[in-house]
Amino acid sequence: MIIFIRGPSEQKRVEIREDEDIYKKVQDLFKVEQFAVFKDSAKKCKIHKGELVKNLGLKNGSAIYVEYEIVQKEVKRVKDKMMCSHDVNAMCANCAPLDPWDEKYYKEKNIKYLSFGSYKEMLKHQKTNLEMENYDQKKCAEHSSKTKCVRCQDADILLIPQIYRMVDHIEFDNQKIVENFIKNWKDSHKQFFGLLIGKYKQYDRSPLGTRAVVSGIWEPEQENFPDGFVLTETLDDDFLDGTGLEIVGMIYTDIIYDGKLTSDRLMHNYLVSSLEVCFMAKMQFMFPHIDNNKVFNSRFVTIIATPNESGDIELLEYQVSSQCMALTRNNYILPTENPEKSLAKKNIFYKTRDEANNLLQVKADPYLPNDYFLVRLTHGMKSNPLFTQCSFIPFKLGNSKMSEYFGGDYSLEKFSNFNLLMKLKTRISNFNVFLKAIISKDTAYFEEFKRSEEFQEIVLPLQKYNKIEWVCEVCTYINSHRPDNCEICESPRNFN
Repeated sequence: MIIFIRGPSEQKRVEIREDEDIYKKVQDLFKVEQFAVFKDSAKKCKIHKGELVKNLGLKNGSAIYVEYEIVQKEVKRVKDKMMCSHDVNAMCANCAPLDPWDEKYYKEKNIKYLSFGSYKEMLKHQKTNLEMENYDQKKCAEHSSKTKCVRCQDADILLIPQIYRMVDHIEFDNQKIVENFIKNWKDSHKQFFGLLIGKYKQYDRSPLGTRAVVSGIWEPEQENFPDGFVLTETLDDDFLDGTGLEIVGMIYTDIIYDGKLTSDRLMHNYLVSSLEVCFMAKMQFMFPHIDNNKVFNSRFVTIIATPNESGDIELLEYQVSSQCMALTRNNYILPTENPEKSLAKKNIFYKTRDEANNLLQVKADPYLPNDYFLVRLTHGMKSNPLFTQCSFIPFKLGNSKMSEYFGGDYSLEKFSNFNLLMKLKTRISNFNVFLKAIISKDTAYFEEFKRSEEFQEIVLPLQKYNKIEWVCEVCTYINSHRPDNCEICESPRNFN
């Protein structure tokens, strides 16, 4: 059938099948990440992700409506009082808008990398297609697989430092998110791993920039050791469907206490080990970025919580380049015992400088530095939490600790704790619906949940651990074990 899709700046006439996902169709047509689709012009009847055309009651010639923010692609500049000699409404070379990839602008603002959005616009301007590196071996149909000709021989690979980054900034919506995660190490002196849960948003400090806003850390089941961790749970993110949240990255600790806080990277003077580079690349492939129906790089970020030379725990934020992802997928680079170097299994060349500062092209023979693969990001903290309760929830949460957390208060506000919700996700059917209700503060749904058997199964085992504290009016002792008489002076609770 033919339908019309009306956006803020344009309308599209589209031929669509009844079994197609209307949400994905809109995303492919308008090339936007953050948007909403509605059946009516008043934009009250929302169409959700995954809904098929046949279930929406659309007919030939029907119209649907798309809402998204129109992003200004050019970098605007104000009139320069010293350089511009024209009227307010006029424009010259000193105040004309800049391209979002303008090299001079990035140097002035001390921004090392282009944003991914600016990089795409630069490629469009250069009439170059956005393609990810592919080092798969080519096969010719003209001869057997046992022989190689000039056309199918392996080409040399030249490493080029990545000039853009998929995500520019990582923003935690509450500082307690990180503090609670690091407390796991403080309580056990074992390394911990977590997945960053949040959403991607526009980042204004870089032209066409992207930030990952983190609202919680999911700590999947894992075995923890002083020198590492082993994941024992499948990283399945189905529980986030329909909530507006997704996995945006990972965080792990690298902290050693040896009379003072230190780490392996501090003791051996390296940024990121070859094993970590391989781990990051594989995780980025697990969560790829799809652009125009093709895999291109990843927006998955990595944060390492580790001490600095002063002994303060800081956050190091990284991604690895798309070249690194492609080389890792084909096993063309492998980890080594030397944390600073990776082993090259193909003819790989990279550029470096000699003692006289001359630029040289060097072959990895057979090792190459990991620094070529690293892309640095920035991070910051805000105080605008999506989940309002930020009390620490231990990794191993028993009924006693859970009862202590609730303290008899089973309100929606108390359930708005991301770490607590992660401990309950296997005990609540339709958990993603429940999570969405907590996020949107849907009191009607929550009250209905409190009348369910699942709620009773969670709450009843906690009651025997409940502690009701009250202050004796005679001796002011704080009682917690006897509900009626003071434990010290035997006075009744309601003395008057």
